[in-house]
Amino acid sequence: MIRFDIILVILLFLRILDLKLPRIYSIINFVAHKISLKRRVNFILEKKIKYYTKECTKWTTLLVFGILIIIFAILTKYKPVYIVTLSGVEIGIVNNKHEIEDAIESYVQNVTEDIAYINIEEMPEFKLKFVSREEQTSEEEVLIAVRDTAIITYRRYAITLEGVQKSVVYSLDEAKSVVEEIKEEFDGDLDLDIGVVEIFDTNHVDVENVETAVAKVNDDSLIQEKLKEKEATVNGIVLHLPLNEEAKTTITSRFGSRNGGYHSGLDIATTIGTPIYAAAAGTVTYAGWQGGYGNLVIISHGNGVETYYAHCTSIYVSTGETVETGELISSVGSTGNSTGPHLHLEVRVNGVAQNPQNYLYK
Repeated sequence: MIRFDIILVILLFLRILDLKLPRIYSIINFVAHKISLKRRVNFILEKKIKYYTKECTKWTTLLVFGILIIIFAILTKYKPVYIVTLSGVEIGIVNNKHEIEDAIESYVQNVTEDIAYINIEEMPEFKLKFVSREEQTSEEEVLIAVRDTAIITYRRYAITLEGVQKSVVYSLDEAKSVVEEIKEEFDGDLDLDIGVVEIFDTNHVDVENVETAVAKVNDDSLIQEKLKEKEATVNGIVLHLPLNEEAKTTITSRFGSRNGGYHSGLDIATTIGTPIYAAAAGTVTYAGWQGGYGNLVIISHGNGVETYYAHCTSIYVSTGETVETGELISSVGSTGNSTGPHLHLEVRVNGVAQNPQNYLYK
């Protein structure tokens, strides 16, 4: 049995479809047109991109070649160098900045035994510049200019005597040699406070070789004074001149045999009234007249040592009085057995007369 309702629905659908087909076709046609247009646009864009990329590559290549040609042309006539300045003043030109910096560093670090350290307060400045290839560089002049500004601290060794610097040598070994030679020279006879001190100075101090340094220290007034004291020492008692060195004196009679007799002292002629001083500290054991001695002063210095001062015109001390070295005790005269104004000086050890010139007036 035929279903009229189904046939009716089909007919209705076909009618609707017939009405919409133009519209659907129109939409499909529009979309197809758009897709075709987009493809054409993309094709054109791709073509343009390829064109301009090729053009850019070509011009970039030409530009690079042009720059290279210009650089080559410049380098054939000019060369790159560094202008070197110090405190704003040009001191030269160099090819290699790093080589100069390394040379300066090497100079600062390469200290020697006599140089403690080197200080360069201001380093040079470098500025790149193109100059003619005929321009000569001046590396050595630059290094010399920099070194001239360096502050060099030198290491030296000073030989000291009683803490006072007396001589300077280059090395510690030289200083030790000087000290050893000086000690050997006196063989322990002198109580010397001699040492070595490391010193630093930015100036060129006077430096001696070992031989000169030894001679300089040996001739020092302090050592000479100690030698005099050593020579003038009797049983540990140091004797000093009883008359001023400024006084005009003459040795008129020495210790020992004289005119078939024996002279127990040393006669020193000088002007009457010349001050007489104690040759060493001690105690006055006699002060007064004593026969042929005339006015006599005797001082006991200890260790059995005594000194006699005879023929005095005046006496300024008393028996039992303590005196110091160089203290005024009397004055030159011609009392007792005397043929003229003079000091008769005796040095006795345990009562036995010694030659005064073993210690004084050599």
